[in-house]
Amino acid sequence: MKFSLSDAPIAAEPITHDEAGGFVVFEGKVRNHAEGRSVVGLEYEAYPEMALSKGEALVEEAIERFGLSEARVIHRVGQLAIGDTAVVVQTASAHRREAFEACEWIMDQLKWRVPIWKRETYASGVAEWVVPGEAASSRVDDEMFARQMQLPEVGPEGQAALAGARVLLVGVGGLAAGSLPSLVGSGIGTLGLVDADLVELSNLHRQTLFAASDIGRMKVERAAVFARRLRPQLSVQLFPVRLAEGNAEQLISGYDWIVDGTDSLSTKLLLDRVCQRLGRPLVTASVHQFEGQLMTVRPGGPCLADLFPEPPPDHCVGTCAQSGVLGVVPSLMGVLQANEVIKGILGLPVLDDKLLLFDFRTLEATTIRRKSSSELSSGGSVWDVDATSINLASFELVDIREPNETPELTRPHHRVPIAECYELEWQRPTLFVCASGRRSYRLVADLRARGVRNVFSLQGGVECLERD
Repeated sequence: MKFSLSDAPIAAEPITHDEAGGFVVFEGKVRNHAEGRSVVGLEYEAYPEMALSKGEALVEEAIERFGLSEARVIHRVGQLAIGDTAVVVQTASAHRREAFEACEWIMDQLKWRVPIWKRETYASGVAEWVVPGEAASSRVDDEMFARQMQLPEVGPEGQAALAGARVLLVGVGGLAAGSLPSLVGSGIGTLGLVDADLVELSNLHRQTLFAASDIGRMKVERAAVFARRLRPQLSVQLFPVRLAEGNAEQLISGYDWIVDGTDSLSTKLLLDRVCQRLGRPLVTASVHQFEGQLMTVRPGGPCLADLFPEPPPDHCVGTCAQSGVLGVVPSLMGVLQANEVIKGILGLPVLDDKLLLFDFRTLEATTIRRKSSSELSSGGSVWDVDATSINLASFELVDIREPNETPELTRPHHRVPIAECYELEWQRPTLFVCASGRRSYRLVADLRARGVRNVFSLQGGVECLERD
């Protein structure tokens, strides 16, 4: 057996395996304190048939997940004294990293998935059963959330609503670095994490859920460890997959609020469609260099598709890798996303008919009223245009590049820095152009969100214009 129970002191035989180069042994011992109280003894009790079945399945899953050569777990039951070994986990793999990762993962999962009950006896003479996976005592929660519950908008009822809420984070990167700690710290009861990526070195300047030692490991697993260290009572569900048409509905249907932490427009629009169909509120944010956008989409209200009535081209907005991003921007926008979720759960107003634009260079915030498709005035919905398919003479041409960008346009045009374009009125049909078409497309998206209709973006930017 790979998982066993013992009512006597554990004497584990070392694992030997000729194909393994990394061997890890973890021993968990009874300590003399827990949550600030002095502990004098411990007792473990298990329902043997169920514990052995669940434990065996857990170890088998670890072997498959981490490619181990071998793994074993022995857990004590009965009375234990201070210093006694309560559990031994042994892992063996070809390389040490997998052995370490698997050992940590088994210990983390063991507390939540295997039905073994612990009773702590304190120096005061009081003894309490601690059930893995259930919420801690009301004393602990009351102490953790005491200052939050002092708010009249929260109180015990609001805190109970937060504890009962299920929130799904799609994308565990820079935005999640702000939203995840804030949601966990607020008392959210269940958190789902969706992301198929591994941690990379280039992530670390903005994805502060992770450390350098996490490089090459699954983002969802390392984020779950971060969350449980902050609040061990939290229920975390991991989905190491990429959101797609085939799994979106199944993933989203089990949650009350959805938080978009992706940098893909196609994924955002997919979330928007599925959340509308299932009746789930969606909080979505985007970042670009020093800027951020935020909005909440309520079922039946103005949605992301109203801003992008036609699916935008892949080139319209650069990713963080393409355009760069200041490290604090995603985290700060993620905190604002968490704020929207918490307010929504508490019944407070959210940005369900507005778009927040924030410039972190100037600390200027602009709130734009959003309208649903039924409210928008009629007009063309295709506003990213090809120079070969239009009569340029019918447009006022505006170059939004910075003054030092070249080459200069040879056609009649105005040169207006992008920041000033938001302050002007555009009465005539206007065609904006930049170096690649990305900035102009984003500007037009913002202006159309404000209700400006006769504005367009040139696909491909300056090069395509001058080639025509």
